[in-house]
Order: sequence, then structure tokens, then C-alpha cells
Amino acid sequence: MRILLVCESSHLYESGGRVVRYITKILKRDDNHVKVVVLSEKRDDYNLGSFYKENDVEFLPVRKKLINRIASLLFNTKEIKSFNRIVNNFNPDVIHFASFDHSKPPKFISIATKYDAKVILQPWTMHFYCSQGFGYRNGEQCTLCANGNYLNALTKKCVTLRAIPSLIEKRASHKKALIADLFLSSNSEFDDILTRYGVEKPHIYRFPIPFDYTFLDKQSEKIEDYFIFYGQANSHKGLSVLLDVFAKLPEQKLKIYPMGILPENISKLKNVEIINGVNWTNGLGDAIIKSKAVLMPSLWSSTIEYALWEALQIKKAVIVFNVGAHKEIFKNRINAMVIEPNDVKSFAKAVLELSENDVLRTLLEENGNKTLLEINNPDKLYLQLMEGVYIKK
Repeated sequence: MRILLVCESSHLYESGGRVVRYITKILKRDDNHVKVVVLSEKRDDYNLGSFYKENDVEFLPVRKKLINRIASLLFNTKEIKSFNRIVNNFNPDVIHFASFDHSKPPKFISIATKYDAKVILQPWTMHFYCSQGFGYRNGEQCTLCANGNYLNALTKKCVTLRAIPSLIEKRASHKKALIADLFLSSNSEFDDILTRYGVEKPHIYRFPIPFDYTFLDKQSEKIEDYFIFYGQANSHKGLSVLLDVFAKLPEQKLKIYPMGILPENISKLKNVEIINGVNWTNGLGDAIIKSKAVLMPSLWSSTIEYALWEALQIKKAVIVFNVGAHKEIFKNRINAMVIEPNDVKSFAKAVLELSENDVLRTLLEENGNKTLLEINNPDKLYLQLMEGVYIKK
């Protein structure tokens, strides 16, 4: 089978790039030919590892300036011509957009549907309909724009008038997307969002955001007396909830490793430390390993964060809210501590219990890791893709 993967990133240290790398690795069996089209420039990881040497990868940078984006809606720009050439020359059986959001020119989907190939769209976040990206507004989940009424983003002040071109792109992408053969969804809440988007239920297939568990080769060593949060530090990821939790637990220590720069004075709590500028290349892995547990209080309808997969790989107990994919992956006190959204009191109680109960913490570490390995087993994922997605009528 000839499979064309269309993605934004193939970078070694970006979650989207790692998803694509793992899908590529999984699919390269049974004489399948996988070609990866990356819609960005070559990055600093191009000479790291063997991915680019061992795989058929082509870079097709999509220009992001407003004039280029508008032109791509009206004309066959050089990016659209290049994509058409790639599809025509490769002659794929399947075109898998991983991920799917409005940043890809809508005409890419039009081109894909004109060829005799199965077209698969795999959203990873809510960017395909939500201007804020995570379907979360004013402290709660939001799907107002999911049905195609993107003026809601303006009337609810999610964006300003300057974002109108982006909303037009979303509308154009929305119309084209519904022609696709299949949408991949990681959980039942996401199924409902796709249904609201206009996707018929027979065209929705359950498939996780896959994680290559060979990426990390580290296990827990010496444990230090702190909990850890890392990744995007903002409202939909539950940052304010964490600060409220640790305000109630002055004897417990929290270390926050934000993806971007977070003002260190955002919290006046003495037991909360903000550590900027640390990632997988300069010490984040060691910081996670030495923590007592990883806290992931996401409040959006999460499709599953890579930070959470990473924690399970390192064999860390996790505390999560009962939202999105968490509802189907985790069982409370079995493979995670699962708390109802915004329940600060119960979250604080779970932190305290994991701090004091080594037996429970070990149980969650072992079962959480087993859950990770089961869901991301390459043989299982391969069958899901080949038989359930690519071949399924």
C-alpha cells in the first residue's frame, strides 16, 4: 500500500513530529511505501538520528503571511501546485492528514479527494474549529464554532477583527473536510464534537494519538520531595487550579516547567517554583524522574497530551481531571488518580495521599505504564490503521 502522510512537523522534539515519526515506523511493514510531506522548512534536527535518511520525506513549506493565505484560497499558488505534483507522482492509496487543522490550505484536501485515494483527517486538538485551539473559553469547554458559525469567535471576543482571514480559512477548510472518507477520534467526547462539526458517525473511527514509547529509556531513580507540572502553562491546562491546590498544601512542593516563558511572580506561593527554559535537551527528563508524581490538570476535552504519555513511560503516577480521553484511559486509583474537573479539594487530597502512600504510588506507576504500552503497542496500532482505517469500506 502507498501511504502519504501530510504533517506540519517531523521534528524529533515536538509532539506532532514524534507522532508522525511513530506512525511512519509502524506502517513500514508488509511492503508498504510511506511518504511524509512536511509543510514547513527543514529544522535543526535534520542531521540528528536516522529518520530523514531512512524514510521518504519531502519538505513543502507553506507560507504563513496573510497575502499568501488569501491567495491560496483563490488561486493555485506554488504550494498547491507542488502538493498536486507530489500526489500525482506518488499515486497514493491513502492520504492521511496528520494532523488536520485550518493551517493547511483547504485546496490540499480538494486535491486529495480528486485522486483515487482514501482521505483520512486526524485532528489532535480543537484548532480545526476553535480559534483559541482547545475548545475552552471562560473556564469551561466550548463548541460554539464547531457547527461552522465562526462569527461566534468574534461575538464572544475570542479574536479581533484582524482574525477574519483565519475564520474564512476555517470555513473553507470546514466545507472541504466533510468530503473526506474518515475522521480519526481519540475519545467519545471528541466523537460528539466531530458530529457537531457535521461528520456522520459512520465516518468517525476511534484511534489514539500514538506515542513511541522507545523515545525514552529512563525509569524512576532517586525520588525527591516535589510534584511536577510541565508543558503549556495556561488556563485550559489547569494552571490556576494547580496554584489553588498548592495554596491549600503549604507543606507540599510544586515545580512548574512551562513550555514557554512564564513570569516567575505569577505565584507568590513559597512552595511553588517556576523554572523556565528547561526542556528535553537540557534536563526536563531528569526533573520528571526525580518527582513524586506528575500533575496534569487539563480542563479541555483532551485528546491526550504527550506530556502525559511521557510521564507514564517514565513510570510516574499521574493526577488528571476526568475529561476527554482521560475518561476512557484511566480508572481512579487503578492507573491514575482521576478527579472531577475543577474539584480543588479532591485534587489536593490526591496530592497529599500520593505524597504519603508509597504503595498506592507504586501501583499507579506500574499500571499506568502498562496502560501506555497496551494502547501504543505497534502491532495493535498497525492493525487498527490498516484494517480499521485504510482498508475499511
